[in-house]
Amino acid sequence: MESTVNPVIRPATVKDFDAVWRMWKAIMAQKIYYPYDESYTREQIEAGWINLDNLIGVAEVNGAVAGAYIVKPNQPGYGSHVANAAYMVDTAHRGGGIGKLLCAHSLEAAKAAGYRAMQFNLVVSTNTAAIRTWESFGFNRIGVVPEGFFQEGVGYVDAYIFHRFL
Repeated sequence: MESTVNPVIRPATVKDFDAVWRMWKAIMAQKIYYPYDESYTREQIEAGWINLDNLIGVAEVNGAVAGAYIVKPNQPGYGSHVANAAYMVDTAHRGGGIGKLLCAHSLEAAKAAGYRAMQFNLVVSTNTAAIRTWESFGFNRIGVVPEGFFQEGVGYVDAYIFHRFL
């Protein structure tokens, strides 16, 4: 783990997309946190994840992007008052508190944007660091998808749904 002294959380810009894409590819290659597989292209990910229609924040350490989040409506129309968020921290910076900083920033950004709650639809049950983080921010586990995620080297594991009001 590299030093994460004084990370800065800021809104993302188009200039950050290359760094976010590199981090995305490295994290997806691990096949343990997200359901996306290697067939996704940068264009598909930009359309759904790193586009400026979402609230996007990045963690910057020593001038380099070390983590990112998105906040977007969990559902369209009458369900759009509930936010959905996703996070990633570069593997070199894990364990340094960046995930917590990203979560705190995203909760503030979601509330400022008028969302009433936030929901995570697929938290892999083996991702204990994320589960501890979400629970420390007051998220409640409201559901279980039995064997909802296939984790390479492990097999089918449960996925959790987390929620909290803002």
